[in-house]
Amino acid sequence: MRGSIEKWLLVSLIVLVPALFLANVWQSYRYTQIRREVVAVHEEQLRVIEENKRLIVGISGLRSPARIRLLAQDELGLQPIDADDVRRIDTGEAGDGW
Repeated sequence: MRGSIEKWLLVSLIVLVPALFLANVWQSYRYTQIRREVVAVHEEQLRVIEENKRLIVGISGLRSPARIRLLAQDELGLQPIDADDVRRIDTGEAGDGW
């Protein structure tokens, strides 16, 4: 009886040690793969953040009043008017319908 237990234990160790070694190798491979993916995602995130910063600066430049004035005058041919030329029309009180 004791000999069969020792034999079973020995066979179990002979099978278990290589299986655990292969499991360790597999985990190392998966870790390396996931690490590469994380590094790639991090680099992509940095690239997107930098591009976003450039776009925000570009939007700020496009929204500046000086640029809008320049576009209105040069490309659309609009000219600023004097305050004396502005006429206000009184339409009555709000809510009376007319």
